[in-house]
Amino acid sequence: MKRFKKYILIFFSPILILALSSEILLRKIPNDYLYKKEYLDRNSKNISILFLGSSHAFFGINPEYIKSNSFNAAEVSQTLDLDLKILKKYDNKWDSLKYIVIPIDYFSLYSKLEKGIEAWRIKNYNLYYGMNISGNLAWYTEIFSNNIKVSFNKIYSYYIRGKSNISCSNSGWEFDYNNSKNKNDLNASGKNAAERHTAKDDQYFKENVNSLKLIIEFAREKKIKVLLFTFPAYKSYVQNLEKKQLNRTINTVTNLADSCQNTIYVNMLNDKSFNEEDYFDADHLNEIGAKKLTLKIDSIINNKPSQWR
Repeated sequence: MKRFKKYILIFFSPILILALSSEILLRKIPNDYLYKKEYLDRNSKNISILFLGSSHAFFGINPEYIKSNSFNAAEVSQTLDLDLKILKKYDNKWDSLKYIVIPIDYFSLYSKLEKGIEAWRIKNYNLYYGMNISGNLAWYTEIFSNNIKVSFNKIYSYYIRGKSNISCSNSGWEFDYNNSKNKNDLNASGKNAAERHTAKDDQYFKENVNSLKLIIEFAREKKIKVLLFTFPAYKSYVQNLEKKQLNRTINTVTNLADSCQNTIYVNMLNDKSFNEEDYFDADHLNEIGAKKLTLKIDSIINNKPSQWR
């Protein structure tokens, strides 16, 4: 038995050392989550407008075109419960915050990152935001939360090739979806994205509505206004949306905004001022569309103060 244990230790020791070494290397690689957390640590008290939400906002809102001091804290697949956690993390530090802007899209009330196909992204909130979201031990590590090949490619890319893993601007906007790379078939990507975003059931609906209500209540207590809006999308995406899910989302957020004095809702889903040149794919804007949308949001905030009661 002792000899058997000895062989086990001999076999596993190099693997454990490799895993630990890789974990240390991976955590030292700068990334968007750590950048945003450290930015908020330093600057949350100075931000006037905070953008939250999923990849639609991450790629589609560029704070450089906002007149007031603003920051984009959105991320890929970031759901409403995580938006709420970010707000609460800096609970007593929003000294200058006047507006919270959150997209409520077709999938927003029906999805939860922790339960989706990209649940591995939870590790970014645990490791870099310092949150305690899940009991899944793998999501408290880099090396075990993702594909081994992906992890070693990250190590090679950063330490050998010197390639940065930060893909957002100083103000938090993801600039990778630009017009020069737009080779996506807008018709095909629209149908695929609509199918991907159509929920099988509504098991997270009540939870997401509650998260949204808590965000609005959090803002109300601090005298912060909330702008909810639905992102513009290319016609191939809109035409393939399931009507019941879409209508329930729009009706719910409309009624919620109508009942809350600090909140307004703007539906831009079918905004005809956006055309083919504005999209990277059927439901994400490129840098041209991001500028157009950000200027629209800035105009709403600055020119329609009476809508907030």
